[in-house]
Parts: sequence; structure tokens; C-alpha cells
Amino acid sequence: MNRGRDDLWTALDIHPPKAFNTDDIVQIIAEVPGENDEFSWWWLLRLANHKFALVSAWCDFTGWDCRSGVTVEEIRETIADCLDQAPIRDGSRRRIRENLTRQITGEQAKFTYVEEPNDR
Repeated sequence: MNRGRDDLWTALDIHPPKAFNTDDIVQIIAEVPGENDEFSWWWLLRLANHKFALVSAWCDFTGWDCRSGVTVEEIRETIADCLDQAPIRDGSRRRIRENLTRQITGEQAKFTYVEEPNDR
């Protein structure tokens, strides 16, 4: 089971995006995993129209069907343009843009977060 993939589909099922249909997702390129009531999830997606989307989502400790939300940044033409929308650090000081970029370049395993000592 891929927890991140399950979280993405559940979040988008509860909060359908206006910018694209979930059927338009052809690949999850990278993911910074989240944690209920603590960290947001971040996904970089390839869409069927050959464009890219950056999606973030959060939920409380009970899961997606209680208090939760999804944000879809503007759909972009290139992965680089999409990454430019990612925060350098999120509110919890996690290095979102760096972790997504390192997954794309192969410097880091897909769908992981590499924490540095000063991240918290």
C-alpha cells in the first residue's frame, strides 16, 4: 500500500479540485509526506494534458472526512515552473521545495522526506 497515494486520492475525493479532474492525473512525480494534525502533504503531479500541478493538503487527527483541506496551485507548463510555486520551507520548517526537487533528480528516494537536524 502506498499511503501517500491513498491520501492524495482521499483528499481529492473529499475536496475535488476545480483546476483538473482526478482522472487527469497520470503520475505522482514527487511527494513530501504529511502527518495527520501535524504536517501537510505535498504532491507534484503530471496531468494528461502534459501540464503539471502542485497540490498540498492537510487533515486533523481524525482524518480526511472531518476537518481537512486541499490547495491546488496554478497549473504550470513545466516541472520547474511548478516547483517554483512550492515553499522553500513550510510552517513547520520542513524543506518542501528541496525535497521535491531531490526526488525528481534522483538524489532522494521517491515519496520520502529527508529531515535535517535544524528542521524543527
